[in-house]
Amino acid sequence: MNNNQNNNVEEMINKIISIVGSEIKRYYNRKMSKKDIYITMNDLINLVNSLTTTDYKKAGQYAITKLIPMINLIIKQENDNEYKSKYLSLLEESYRIGARIDFGHFLVYYEWDSNDKIYEYRFPILRSYVYYLNKMTFDPTFELIIANLPSGWGKTRIAKLYEAFRFGVEPTGTFLSLCSNDTVVKGGSRSVIDIIKNERYGKVFPDLDYNKMKKDLFLKETDGEWKLKYCSMLASYYASTTNSNVVGQRASLSIHIDDLYADYKEALDENLNNYYYNKYVTVWRERFVQSKQPQIIISGTLWSPTDFIKKVIDLTKSESEFIPHPKFKYTLISKDGKKVIIQVPAIDEDTGESSCPDLISTEKLLRKKNSMDTYLWETNFQQKPTSPEGLEFDWNKIKTYDYVPENKYNCSFAVIDGTRKSGKDFFSMPIFQYANEEKTEYLLVDCIFTKTATSELINDILDKIVENRIVTLVIETNVDGGLKKVLEEKFDEYGIDYCTVIEKYNTVTKSIRIEAEKGRIVKYIRFPSREMFGLNSDMGKMMSNLTTYSTLSKNRNDDSPDSMAMFTSEIVGEKAKPRRAVAVKRL
Repeated sequence: MNNNQNNNVEEMINKIISIVGSEIKRYYNRKMSKKDIYITMNDLINLVNSLTTTDYKKAGQYAITKLIPMINLIIKQENDNEYKSKYLSLLEESYRIGARIDFGHFLVYYEWDSNDKIYEYRFPILRSYVYYLNKMTFDPTFELIIANLPSGWGKTRIAKLYEAFRFGVEPTGTFLSLCSNDTVVKGGSRSVIDIIKNERYGKVFPDLDYNKMKKDLFLKETDGEWKLKYCSMLASYYASTTNSNVVGQRASLSIHIDDLYADYKEALDENLNNYYYNKYVTVWRERFVQSKQPQIIISGTLWSPTDFIKKVIDLTKSESEFIPHPKFKYTLISKDGKKVIIQVPAIDEDTGESSCPDLISTEKLLRKKNSMDTYLWETNFQQKPTSPEGLEFDWNKIKTYDYVPENKYNCSFAVIDGTRKSGKDFFSMPIFQYANEEKTEYLLVDCIFTKTATSELINDILDKIVENRIVTLVIETNVDGGLKKVLEEKFDEYGIDYCTVIEKYNTVTKSIRIEAEKGRIVKYIRFPSREMFGLNSDMGKMMSNLTTYSTLSKNRNDDSPDSMAMFTSEIVGEKAKPRRAVAVKRL
């Protein structure tokens, strides 16, 4: 097809899109019959498909921007199952045409008939990863993807599908894949071969159609090293372990470094961490052809504040400034747009729900959380590299109780660490009662712990004062000046004549106060056991915030341990008691 013919086809495609598009928008008040619309759409797809032989990029753009949205709109409006089935076939064909120019569309088409769809079931957590793997394919200036997801959430499989996809785009290039486990890295290599041999792959990339070319497509085929007939280098694919000598191997497409640790014990080995990091800096990232910008993918689970991936993240952040991605959650993008860090937690910290409910429910995740050490949960599932030594308030370090005894003393105590506005920090109001007759320990019995502005919680605070008969309430005034007055003005309305409200101005930072009070928190407070509250309740969130606080790594929020420190300082330590006048002899 020459340029004139191409132009004629495009002119016809645009004309048909304009006509049938109007009919689709008013599907039940259309001028064309349902049958005619279907025949026209089928003809339109055939026309777009005819472009693939001369301009597959243009054909792919038509499929992605026009055909797929139009067919989806018809399917949404169509009640006839027979026609729905026909349009689903047209939709599948449209994805096939679009799959050649976009990795996300390739995934949808490749997994169309699969019973185990990696991308569809994991779309909320993989969309950012897929987007940047696609960018890496078509943008030679894009440098680095770091992807941290819980084990078994699809990060490795997606990377292998990407490698197969990129061979379809650039069959002359070479990949280098690195992993600590020989079986795993060679298994990944074999999976790329299997994807290329799949019939659906050949329909997207006809030049690599294994069913037509058979043995002619692979000049060499072993799990550790193989070569496509179009490859311009010594091999298309190298699968090597981290202990292998890779000096003679070079990549021209990308280097994938995946899951370097067998378990958390390895990740705590500082010598091994330094070995991997030094090898990355001096050897691995240098295994790229010198004429091209190195493109590197590092995927895995974060294990500790000093493991290999965390060291690379620290290095990358020292080289480039990162900001939260405006579109993709769990994603940081460098300001120059050439590097991305994706860190997906199992449970979303803002919602308290599973970040991928189609993969695993919140209920199952919470059961997992309750069955393992805080350190393992935070690292393996939440992608927060936490050292077990830094968890000062881990469950095995604090004292707990199993039931709330009768409040014999008819009194309780509370502190408030407030918030100016909703959404960022927690409003924290832990409430305590005496744990024994000697009054030497306290039980945390109730709380308010929510990302809501203090001004919206006045009635809730008053209800808690009444419910728990709070006799002493200490408020941090550098956040919520005036709260004392607001509460006391409503005391008569609530029948409160027993509560003393004390305002205290905090002069030290949270981390310093927590460090100073951590001993007294552990010594004087007993906390409710895990079985006593729902993990999504205020108490559940408060205890999670406390037990995951680390003195050795950055904490997103430290409001729970800070309010505990405020309690031990101001009430247990009696700093909040008003000073008494003392008689002195005049000179």
